Amino acid sequence: MMSADDPSSVTANPEPPAVSAGLSPPAPGRTPREGPSPEEQEDALRRERLQRVMQRIEAQPDFASTKDSMLGIQKVSHSDRSHVRALSNLIVDDTAMVSKLLRLINAAYYKSVGGGRITSIQRAIALMGFQSIGLLASSLTMFERLPKGADGAALRREFARSQFAAMLAHDFCHQHKLMDCIYSAALFQRLGYMLGGLYFAEELRAFDDQLDERELAVGSVERQQAHAKLAKARWGLSIEEIGLEVARRWGWPDSVLVGMRRRSAANPQLELTGDEYVGVLCTVANDLADELMRLPDTGTSEEKSGARRRVVERFAAAQGVALCLGPEQLHERVEHAKLRWDDLLSGLGISVAEASGNAPEPVQKGPKLDPNSQAYKQELAEKLADAIDHLRRMNHKGSEVMEVTEAALRQLKDALGLQRAVACLRDSDTGRLTGRIGLGDKATTLPAHFDIALDPPTDLFGMLCSKNADTLITNTADPLIAQRLPDWYHKKVNAGAFLLLPLATDRMVVGMLYGDQRDAGTLHVHPRALTLLKTLRNEVLRGMKLPVPMV
Repeated sequence: MMSADDPSSVTANPEPPAVSAGLSPPAPGRTPREGPSPEEQEDALRRERLQRVMQRIEAQPDFASTKDSMLGIQKVSHSDRSHVRALSNLIVDDTAMVSKLLRLINAAYYKSVGGGRITSIQRAIALMGFQSIGLLASSLTMFERLPKGADGAALRREFARSQFAAMLAHDFCHQHKLMDCIYSAALFQRLGYMLGGLYFAEELRAFDDQLDERELAVGSVERQQAHAKLAKARWGLSIEEIGLEVARRWGWPDSVLVGMRRRSAANPQLELTGDEYVGVLCTVANDLADELMRLPDTGTSEEKSGARRRVVERFAAAQGVALCLGPEQLHERVEHAKLRWDDLLSGLGISVAEASGNAPEPVQKGPKLDPNSQAYKQELAEKLADAIDHLRRMNHKGSEVMEVTEAALRQLKDALGLQRAVACLRDSDTGRLTGRIGLGDKATTLPAHFDIALDPPTDLFGMLCSKNADTLITNTADPLIAQRLPDWYHKKVNAGAFLLLPLATDRMVVGMLYGDQRDAGTLHVHPRALTLLKTLRNEVLRGMKLPVPMV
């Protein structure tokens, strides 16, 4: 195996029914021979793409039960004859659920509506109405169904952010008649992102990777616009529009739908009213919550409050006139909402660090094996043996080359616990190795940076591939290694350790498998694992129908 110390070693709306030709008169101004207008064609295409998106969402295993819960809650909360028990039976099925819902209600409302702690669902409904409680219960229903793991953590942060935004919007609102809908509208303005995280997680990660690559700041208007453009190119509608469509199908009221659409003030120097006020207020609350949550969770309480004040002052300068709120009012209400939000997170089992994205990586269950221990070596050997067996079965079935290559990359990533993995293949026109497949962090944009010259080699990757040297670099910061790595690697990849497996025959280099870890010294491959990795690599060559060297 090769180390940094020894560079020489190798380590759903249905379509309208068709109308039979000749059975209906032509539209005014159009002869019978004319086809649909461009506007009609565009609308038909939009409806077709929307239907496909909704069918994909509704095909998800857990969506049917979520939809049934939402529709049931809305049916009861809209009925004039509803009884408290009917709604209670829909939204509470155990004591823990009741406790969380009451915690949510109190954090959102008790100061302005209850005048104290609300201790029962019946009391909450009496004070706030069926509809408000129903929508709060809907948000909690979604929270309870979030997946575990990294995707679930991201969605928990999104849920926490939406609750903070809703509290801010409710506290900022100075029009009493709108308060019932303001909280719910702000809460669900980013419903599309929550649904996307549940059902389109890979696509959303790909969007974020592309936007990060363009260095568009998180939370910026430019990033939001670019995200909407990517979503429309993929699905025909933005992620916001997906959320609105689902909300309509769940039967949510128009007063909430109005605030779910992002909106900017037409004239920030004029006081807003009506739907414009609702839309702008919900948008400002969500943007403010997002920026506040991204503040570093370090320093004294006074320093943290000062950082929040500076953010609030910027928002007051831009939106204060339109929303009839001055800097002091905004700061006071932000601090008030922040205290209640912290209390709510505690009740829901979310830490402030987790909500802000500053929580440490989840700890692996069970004891972490020492990389030098026999147990670790045995476990890794078993994983790699299983991976090789899987690839052999694929080759026996005659799977496509790219399918085998991607499967090998996935098995490699899983067995070694890699941060990310990339497969490069030879470009027949240029003779260079270029990235084709990526898995893991920044997987959609990372492969494009891999561009490796072979004849002659100009960097460490080209030299190792030309020598067909399976290589483990344990510390890329080592001066002997760092000076041989290409500029694109330092700027765009910059991993602390990596593994390289050339794909080569006796005649030429045809590709390369690459995997890395963020930190130096965290990638371990022992001699038995190296032999198995060579066998895994050779199964990829077999998938390419190329001669395989002896292991």
